[in-house]
Amino acid sequence: MNVSSNTAFRPWWQSPGLLILRLPLAGLFWMVTEIRNLLYDWRWLPVKRVPAVVISVGNLSAGGSGKTLLVEAFARKLIASKYTVGIVSRGYKRTTRGIQIVADGWQIQLTPETAGDEPFLLALNLPTVPIMVGEDKAATAEAMVKRFGVQIILLDDGFQHRRLYRDMDCVILNATPDHPGNILPLGDLRESRRQLRRGDLIFYTKLTGGEVNPTDLLTFKYTDQLLSSGSTVRAMNELPGRVGAFCGIGNPDHFFSELHRLGVKLEEELIFPDHCAYDNKDRARLDSAGNTVDLWITTQKDWVKLPPDFIAEHQVFYLPVEMEIHPEKWAEVLARVESDLVR
Repeated sequence: MNVSSNTAFRPWWQSPGLLILRLPLAGLFWMVTEIRNLLYDWRWLPVKRVPAVVISVGNLSAGGSGKTLLVEAFARKLIASKYTVGIVSRGYKRTTRGIQIVADGWQIQLTPETAGDEPFLLALNLPTVPIMVGEDKAATAEAMVKRFGVQIILLDDGFQHRRLYRDMDCVILNATPDHPGNILPLGDLRESRRQLRRGDLIFYTKLTGGEVNPTDLLTFKYTDQLLSSGSTVRAMNELPGRVGAFCGIGNPDHFFSELHRLGVKLEEELIFPDHCAYDNKDRARLDSAGNTVDLWITTQKDWVKLPPDFIAEHQVFYLPVEMEIHPEKWAEVLARVESDLVR
């Protein structure tokens, strides 16, 4: 298996280089984030309320915890409970600016490039849910209520966006023992762990050691089938020839390890930067590695950004995944939602 070309695409905080520079920068970053949080705690910075229940889903780290999957799971369950739901996101790395409607509950209006890959993915998997993106999440949430009149707003990656009042702060923590526990740029934390006190509900993912209350643990649910364009399906135990995998996500090792767990023998494992746009340079790298494989497996987040001709030429499939919430934990979420709607 060829993994030698992946080194440059590992998270940069894992590199031992430039430690003498990263230490003072981490101290400065910690001080700025702590002061900012104190200003909000003391109500010296304004917080905007909107006439809807706002549920924030976020984390402390800089990606790879499964926030978007949890937002999707929340949306499905809330819809099943007959609530009207909208999703607000920043739309990280999108090519547009300002407030944009990604989907209006009937059709998708933007592309992965103009919406951001994660909002587009949510729109694809939740066809009846309005989704909007905007740098100012408070203004975007207000526009969501005015335009669609939803009862509940799910705020994707909203833990650090304190300018918008939220009724519930849900925080996901990566539970792997070797997960970096230092603040940026020394580690991958956006703010110190003491800020977890702001969280109303704590969830854990990727548990590989230690003890966590089972009700707090989120699990990734995979199928034994791969999907591609239209209705093309490939059973996991019927993969022809040599198989490779690639992804540009926050935690690539988890994706590859799941494929191994599902019994897939990989000839190639390629890692791209998180939110990779798959431009000509990236495509050339895939084309080069494609000489050694007959079929590629990737994530749906990556798959939606690939050119259709590349998918057809190289036989690219994606591995579907959903997030499962413990029933007791969901009952707690639902009880809080019902209480907030009554107020």
